[in-house]
Amino acid sequence: MIRLADPWLLLAGLLLLWPYLLAPRSAWYYSNVALLKKERQIDPPALLVAGLTWTAVLFLLIALARPQGTLEKQEQVVEVRDILLVLDLSLSMEGKIPAGPEQGRVRKLDLVRQASLQFVQRHPQDRLGLLVFGDDAFGVWPLSTDSTMLRQRLQRLDGLLPSKLRGTYLVHALLKALHHFQELGQARTKLLLLLTDGLDSMTPDEERQIIRRLRQEGVMLYLLGMELEEDSSIVQLTRRAQGRYFNINRGEELEAALREIDRLERSPVKVVQSTERKELYPFFALTALALLMVAFLLKQTWVITV
Repeated sequence: MIRLADPWLLLAGLLLLWPYLLAPRSAWYYSNVALLKKERQIDPPALLVAGLTWTAVLFLLIALARPQGTLEKQEQVVEVRDILLVLDLSLSMEGKIPAGPEQGRVRKLDLVRQASLQFVQRHPQDRLGLLVFGDDAFGVWPLSTDSTMLRQRLQRLDGLLPSKLRGTYLVHALLKALHHFQELGQARTKLLLLLTDGLDSMTPDEERQIIRRLRQEGVMLYLLGMELEEDSSIVQLTRRAQGRYFNINRGEELEAALREIDRLERSPVKVVQSTERKELYPFFALTALALLMVAFLLKQTWVITV
């Protein structure tokens, strides 16, 4: 599709030329009408030069109006999400749970590592971060799209915390995660995935503080609890914060829970419509100059000037 960016310039040019087109032409006076027959014969070279000249003028006027080729485009844009993995590295994570029907038992930490790596692989467009905790919480990798470094950190989960710090302090871990969102969060959708088997208790004031911070930061809490009791403090907090709790009793249930989170939290997709414009006036201007050049050369070579 072609449009004129400044159509009023074309109109102005035509109006300026209109008086010239209507101006009376000079005439020859003859004593005998029969003498007009020869003069009325069309002179092809002169007609060609006139046609080239007026065509060039028209092209120059069109170039002045800036013709543009337009192309309407629509594309889908996936909105990036901020997802923070908060992993429990307490000594109890060295314990084992059933991997699945007739598959024996697997260490919880190995299960967490494998499931987390698969989760990261499924989210190449999102900003992912990693925080681990025991008696204290440590940011291992900030929210970023650099999934390569994040996968390397996940591969080395065993050595991230010394044995003397491998207790369970859930309150500190949650507050540290929320502080991380406050400092580095950028996306509208913020997900906190807490994976723990800890039964750490918390006071009502601590619970209210965490729920208030979750709402202030706009963070959705997903608790993946390994063999947790329904009446444990962290499960109750998750429900009061209107988060989602997944009870993991077998290894296969962890991967199923992460895929369910993927289904519940699909990346927002918006359609962006844009118009691409290409300037076409150089074509018309150069064509006009070429026509004027040809007309000038013809007039100088084989058109007879009266």
